[in-house]
Amino acid sequence: MNLFENAIKLRGFLAEDAKVPPSDGITEDAFSVLFLALMSGTWDIATNEWAPRTTVHRVVCPGPWFCGFTRGMKRGDYVEVEGELYIHDYDRPVVVEGERSTAKRYVSEIRAIQVRKLDRPLLVIDTGEDG
Repeated sequence: MNLFENAIKLRGFLAEDAKVPPSDGITEDAFSVLFLALMSGTWDIATNEWAPRTTVHRVVCPGPWFCGFTRGMKRGDYVEVEGELYIHDYDRPVVVEGERSTAKRYVSEIRAIQVRKLDRPLLVIDTGEDG
């Protein structure tokens, strides 16, 4: 048993084409970026309806191997990502009432360890009792 664990597994559809450097720009520090869209939601008791929500997660795929693997991935591809969650901050300039200052902005991303392209699932649509 590990005392600490930073592991995340996401499965969803790509929100846009993979961002991959050109072939001549791939070095040991190269990386590709995927934007993975996930559906979730909540049940609104007051209206007795499902309120869907889509979130998009930034997935950084480090290294030349990932650059080659993700090169052909397009918007709508169904993928599974295993990786680690990273949160980092940076100073962002802010102007309040004419005065300049800085504010910390926190950004989260997934650093991929493994990416799998999956077969697109068959979607079953419930059309209700009328057909």
